[in-house]
Amino acid sequence: MSEMYFPQPGLIEFDETIVGTAELLPAVWRALEGIASPEASVRHQSLDQLLDLDAPRLSPLVAYVLATRLVDPNIKFRTRVIKTLGDIISHGTEQPPLYEVRRHLKAHCMVIGRGTVLAMLEIADLEPSVEGQMAAIFNLCSHSGAILTELMADRRVPLPLRRQAVHFIGRVGFIEAIPHLERLADRLVSRSNGQRRMSFAPPSESDENTLLTDVQAALGLLQNP
Repeated sequence: MSEMYFPQPGLIEFDETIVGTAELLPAVWRALEGIASPEASVRHQSLDQLLDLDAPRLSPLVAYVLATRLVDPNIKFRTRVIKTLGDIISHGTEQPPLYEVRRHLKAHCMVIGRGTVLAMLEIADLEPSVEGQMAAIFNLCSHSGAILTELMADRRVPLPLRRQAVHFIGRVGFIEAIPHLERLADRLVSRSNGQRRMSFAPPSESDENTLLTDVQAALGLLQNP
């Protein structure tokens, strides 16, 4: 019985119109290794090289490796990764990504968990300039809506990150979060009314009642698209 051969898509795959593709591969590979360096400066230089080669848009492997750096400990590098991936997903670059690049990124979304979403929300709070790219990533990762909903209701999460979670729920349009937002709004209103009756007890700086405006804004976006 003869063996059947099923061709596999290349992980480092470049557009056929690019001249000298074979010559680019060693440079891409070296830069890709640099993305895993413990030195932040090396990671930045390596990302510069990959962007110069347009590798994140053309190579599923490069895009996948970058997606694993959404939790990078260096704030600036994490911000650059979010911008790079968000631009790829939202076609913010001059040309759309290869089909396999988007498919690999979507597959990686299945393993994105609470820690990754928190790391992204931290960037949203510090660098609002990448909000659009972050929304594109959350939109591609459909189950991120459930994680954002969980985080917005978790009082152990810092208030600024909970506020960002509420914001992206509304911006991306996770309508399944509406009942959770309504329950949170009801609880905050009830709590606020109780504090008014006890005016001698001033609210603390971390008072979650300040979330109410954000929750109501998100509900407005979801209920009146």
